[in-house]
Amino acid sequence: MKTVGIIGNPTKPGVRAAASLVAQWCVTRGLTLLADEPVADLMPVGVPAVPPDDLVADADVLFAFGGDGTLLSAARRVATADRETPIIGVNMGSLGFLTQIAEDEFAEVLENLDPAELPVSERMMLSVRIEGRDEVRLALNDVVIAKGADSRMLSFEASVNGELVTRYAADGLILATPTGSTAHSISAGGPVVAPRVEAIIATPICPHTLSMRPLVIPPSSKVEVDMVSCDERTVVTADGFLAFGVKPGDRVVVERSEHTARLVEVAERSYYEILRIKMRWAGGVRER
Repeated sequence: MKTVGIIGNPTKPGVRAAASLVAQWCVTRGLTLLADEPVADLMPVGVPAVPPDDLVADADVLFAFGGDGTLLSAARRVATADRETPIIGVNMGSLGFLTQIAEDEFAEVLENLDPAELPVSERMMLSVRIEGRDEVRLALNDVVIAKGADSRMLSFEASVNGELVTRYAADGLILATPTGSTAHSISAGGPVVAPRVEAIIATPICPHTLSMRPLVIPPSSKVEVDMVSCDERTVVTADGFLAFGVKPGDRVVVERSEHTARLVEVAERSYYEILRIKMRWAGGVRER
C-alpha cells in the first residue's frame, strides 16, 4: 500500500479531526494521502484535493467518513471504476451497519491498523439495467422499483432465470443483497440475512394480495421484471439514487454484479451486536 484516500461528508462535525488523524497516520508510515475536494478544505496544508473519480483510481485504500450513505457511494464509485479498493467506513453519527467504526473509537482503531494486513469482507453487489438500453447501474444495498407518491398501484411480472414467479399488484419491488437486507427491505417486511450468506432478497412493497411474501433466491439468479402497468413517475433506484425511469413494456433486469465491495472490518463490535443495538431487540441478554 502506497496511497490512502479520504472521502467524506464535510457537514459532519467530526470529519476534520478524524481526517487529521489519518494525515498523521500516513506521515508516520510514509504513505501518500489524497482527499476528495470537500474534505481537502478541512485538511492540513499540503493534502491534495482530488476529484472523486481520480481519487478512486489512485488510492490503495479509502477512508469513508460519514454514514452508511457515504460508504455506499464510495462502493459504487470503486466498482464503476473497475477497482477492488478496500473501504474503511467510519460513522460520524450514530452507529451504522456498514460504517461500523464509531467516531469515539476511531483513534484507537487507527493506531492498531496494519495497512499491510487489512481484514476485508467481500460483499456481493447487484447490477440493474433496462433491456434494450446500454446503461448499467450498480448497488451494494438494493435495487428498488417504485411508483410515484401519488401514482396508482403498479402491475408487473417477475421471473427468475426465465421462469415466471408471479404477477405482482403492489407499490413496488425491492431486490436486496444480504448487506441491504437491513435497509429498505426490512422496513417492507423482508428478512434479515447475514452478510456472508450470499442471496438476492425479493420483497414486494405493500402488495395487494396478503399471501405475497418475500422470496430469497440464489445469488446466481437473473431476475427479470416486466412492467405491465405503470406511469411516468415510476422509477428504478440503486442504493436510493435514481437509476432509470420506466414505462409499460419495459423489462428491468437485475443480477449479481461481477464487482464486489471490499469492506474493512476492524471494529470490536460484531455484526450481531450491531444488529441488537440498531434493531433495539428486546429481551434480557445475559452477560457471558
